[in-house]
Amino acid sequence: MLLISKKTARAFLHKTFIATRYSSMPDLLNGLEAIQLDPVAVIERNHHLTASLRMKRYDPAELEQLLEKQQAFEYYAQAACLLPIADFPLFEDVRQRLLTACASDLSAHKDAIRVIFNRLATEGPLASNAFQSERKVIGGWDTNSASTKETSHALQLLFLTGQIQVVKRQGAKRFFALTEDAIPNHYLKSPLSTQERTRALLLKYARAYRLFSADDPRYGWQKHRAAMRKKWHAQLVEEGVLTEVAIEGVKRPYAVLSTDVDELLSHSDNQPKGIAFLSPLDPLLWRRERLQDIYDFHYRWEIYTPKAARKVGSYGMPILWHGKLIGQISPLMNRETATLHIENIVVEPSFKWTPTRKKAFAHALEQLAKRVGAKQVAYDCLL
Repeated sequence: MLLISKKTARAFLHKTFIATRYSSMPDLLNGLEAIQLDPVAVIERNHHLTASLRMKRYDPAELEQLLEKQQAFEYYAQAACLLPIADFPLFEDVRQRLLTACASDLSAHKDAIRVIFNRLATEGPLASNAFQSERKVIGGWDTNSASTKETSHALQLLFLTGQIQVVKRQGAKRFFALTEDAIPNHYLKSPLSTQERTRALLLKYARAYRLFSADDPRYGWQKHRAAMRKKWHAQLVEEGVLTEVAIEGVKRPYAVLSTDVDELLSHSDNQPKGIAFLSPLDPLLWRRERLQDIYDFHYRWEIYTPKAARKVGSYGMPILWHGKLIGQISPLMNRETATLHIENIVVEPSFKWTPTRKKAFAHALEQLAKRVGAKQVAYDCLL
């Protein structure tokens, strides 16, 4: 087992998640393993914020084109994610599990599903709003009342169970196609066994997180029970594929891929440089417990918090300051005036503003503004 400091852990994560720059969109997606998707566009959609932070030059259209060029597909990993097309076979067991779990629901909506299949087969890819239904059902975010269109619910069921795919996005609108028309033939059938797929997804998760703990309920992205996650983790450690890591002052055990050990240790004396603003679903923020363990930082995305109870704002973006998380900004993009409004700035008590820091902070915000297409920054709060 390796023993490292929090400083080393932060430097390693900074190098792997922030400092690395990619020159092409396929390289970015393969490097990150998954990019979480989200339709909220308070400043810009999460997937574009995640990608633009790490690209040498960024064109939002290139990310969207990964689907159209059959270089990527959408499915649930960390959550709803964009994934490299080569990973499609790895999720076969997840799709089959959901097919079994959703069997009765699929049967209940078989008429709507038949219409969807027929239209996609004859008309090709169609937008979600091309399917209309007067019938309302309980689905999506519904709890007790039926307020979701039956066709919308049916589309989601078919997507979850792998029978249709998202092949295009226009803003928040998704276009669907039959799976056999969307996924290249050689990826439709997995040559791997169930155990091989489970192992491959565990390793994909490890490459996505880089420094991780087996007590994560999402470990391996397959919703295994804790005992099964623990068993697989122990096996990979025993085989030497994973190396256990103890972090000074942290009770939770961590691990890295053994191929990352040299990289991890090489950062023992490094001090990350630069200021970045992270979107709420950035991969560095995926595990809140890791933020608390390594950065001593508590983060809560307040988008679903009642306005009166918010401490930062609906779209709080953590501030990564030379490798440390020191606070959050609450931005709002006014697209009519091309202005990035900063509605709130909240920093940790230990962080003190100086003229030099204020200047660096303002410059970093100008860079963020350029990333989202704003021409100016307006401060609606005191710095």
